Amino acid sequence: MLNLTDDIVELNRDVEPLIVQGTASRTRFFKSVADDKFTPLQFVHFSDIHAVLDLWNRTVEYINYYKEYISFGLHSGDYCGNNQQLYADFYNYGIPCDRPIYNCVGNHDTFHTRKWIKNTKESAHKLLFAPMNDDSVEGTVYLDCDFSMTYYKDFPKSNLRLIVLDQYYDIELQCEWLKNILNDAREKGLCVITSMHEPTAYVHDTFGVTFHSINDWKTVEGKIPICPFEPIIADFIKSGGCHIVNLVGHVHHDLFGMTDNGVLNSAVPSATNWDGWCDGKRIRGTRTYDCFNVVSIDANLGLLKIVRVGNNVDHYFRSQRSLCFDYINKKVISNN
Repeated sequence: MLNLTDDIVELNRDVEPLIVQGTASRTRFFKSVADDKFTPLQFVHFSDIHAVLDLWNRTVEYINYYKEYISFGLHSGDYCGNNQQLYADFYNYGIPCDRPIYNCVGNHDTFHTRKWIKNTKESAHKLLFAPMNDDSVEGTVYLDCDFSMTYYKDFPKSNLRLIVLDQYYDIELQCEWLKNILNDAREKGLCVITSMHEPTAYVHDTFGVTFHSINDWKTVEGKIPICPFEPIIADFIKSGGCHIVNLVGHVHHDLFGMTDNGVLNSAVPSATNWDGWCDGKRIRGTRTYDCFNVVSIDANLGLLKIVRVGNNVDHYFRSQRSLCFDYINKKVISNN
């Protein structure tokens, strides 16, 4: 019989030590070999909520409970359901979040009807960005254009810049802006995290990690076009810039690996519980019901850490509990 508890924290107590350690710096006992200058940055990455208020609220409950360790939430697109007519204003009618939640436009956020006819940029902005609260806007720098959904935010104590991009409107304008923002990051010595809805290109090198789905059904070679932002990020890397990872959704399953141009992409499975659009069953009252990642970046050691909250076992009984990746030397430290 299933244990029908609805408490997302209790269902995921086993990963609590990982959440706590995600923000830890090396202690004074390591001062003889290193002097950590930066505070590790930890946040929740979720995607493809598809207008399911209950699952948004549960994610917020988790962020609020661990707000001492989690700086913000990042939702990487498909805030709406199948289209704009299937919509819920989570910012104003969901549980208030004690940390900012940054949003990103997804393909379904642009469709006017079930026929997948693309609507105006203004319509997507009105649904996704106009309702955002002050905490989710403060300190963000937007691309200067009408109804902008492209922005960056710096976290100087962590030596990081988060850049969120829109893959559906004003692409040429964004490309020029992105080049300038990346050049500025390189000159300031900031490491960069990008986020958009879809992967930048097909991922070839997956490092053998369990955070890449064996059922690679939506990302097989040839089905993912090269995003216009991909070569710009690649050029930034080649010129000495530090690009850590591109955080995405869209594919509704785990994805982790390098493109041919050396851009690391990481997709979190769908946060929604729609049957047929999840990588595995999602049963309420079990930890399978929820699915999001807690991401930690340690710029002192060059580490990208991922902890799965919720559904963390795939069809093949492989565990997606945690991953620690050395983004400087491009190697896996641990995968449990």
